Amino acid sequence: MHTRFSRRAVLAMAVSPLAAAAQKRKLLLPSDTPNEHHFRLMWANPIPPIDAAAWRLRIDGLVDKPVTFDLAALRKLPAETQNSRMKCVQCWSARAAWGGFRFGHLLELAKPTSKAKAVRIDCGDKWYESFYIKDLLNPRVLFVLDMAGKPLSEDHGAPLRLMDPARYGYKSAKVITSLTFTEEIKGSMACDSGPFYSLEGVIKAGYDTPLDLDGGKSRRKIAGGEIAEY
Repeated sequence: MHTRFSRRAVLAMAVSPLAAAAQKRKLLLPSDTPNEHHFRLMWANPIPPIDAAAWRLRIDGLVDKPVTFDLAALRKLPAETQNSRMKCVQCWSARAAWGGFRFGHLLELAKPTSKAKAVRIDCGDKWYESFYIKDLLNPRVLFVLDMAGKPLSEDHGAPLRLMDPARYGYKSAKVITSLTFTEEIKGSMACDSGPFYSLEGVIKAGYDTPLDLDGGKSRRKIAGGEIAEY
């Protein structure tokens, strides 16, 4: 018994570094190295990938009745696609084809009260953002389920993320778990944490480094708002 126990103990000690490494790989971690889609990855906190089968989107707050959607229900909404460049406040950008649905379809199903003027978005990595309803109804704002013709990947915020190409990437919340209708704006993690971000997050005129065009070797002048020049 003593010998058998010792062997097991030795085996456990031998595989524990591998187990630790495997556990680390399961976490979604930020990275400054552009991935295959030429995006750098940002996360508020390291989290394991979301189980899409168990994931739910809850809509509550100033609504007639709180409602919850699973991924299959969201995929039944009218689907749209758009090709948009996401611009990071860190001065890089990358373009991709995004697929999903418009906010208006959720608005019809959620039935917010007349007092509701804004929406707080909460995410699986503890990120949160707020928008006025009128801004989410912009025809270029998309709730994203697909990227580059495939279901949204874990690294890019699956099962559900936001894409607002006229605003910096920190406004395009990932791993969305709930939408809460409110009378007023209820905070933004970015601008609540420091003076370098604005609540609106609108892209300013200045310069951009497109990682998808030449690996970030060039700098291009932009006019502000959604980048449509390239």
